[in-house]
Amino acid sequence: MKIRSRLVLFGYPLVEILLFWMVASLLGWGIAILLIIAGFPAGVALMRNAAAKAAVVATAPDGDKPKVARSAALMFVSGLLILLPGFATDILGIIFLIPPIGNRIVKAFSALIGARMVRMPGYGNAGFTGSEFASYVDGEVIRGVVIREDDPDQNESGGPSGPPQITN
Repeated sequence: MKIRSRLVLFGYPLVEILLFWMVASLLGWGIAILLIIAGFPAGVALMRNAAAKAAVVATAPDGDKPKVARSAALMFVSGLLILLPGFATDILGIIFLIPPIGNRIVKAFSALIGARMVRMPGYGNAGFTGSEFASYVDGEVIRGVVIREDDPDQNESGGPSGPPQITN
């Protein structure tokens, strides 16, 4: 197991426990537990609002679609982080809700994903091609139909002109 995996596996619960203990010692155990429980409905509400905002993407003008989709995704991720029990994830979720910080996080994450996609086999300049050796075709491409210009038995739709026949 890599060192990063070990840090996440053991460090994250340790940070959450320490933060819970600090908040409980400052505010009291009852209030700390109530704050943890209050994160569930707040996270669900944010995720529900993000879903409603994502539905608006379909009706938004083309120029505003990336901005609306980005803010809906950020709201959903922050709601998911707030939904998880613990104060560290709550703090991260609240930080994601701040627009300038959230936009920077999205740009950094998209650059990271873009860099990984370019290294992925089958990803060409025009997007995912499905094959590492895919090439560009000159002319009109209709999936599932092969049109041969030298075959006189094909009609305009690309299929044979009549019923199938057995030839000797």
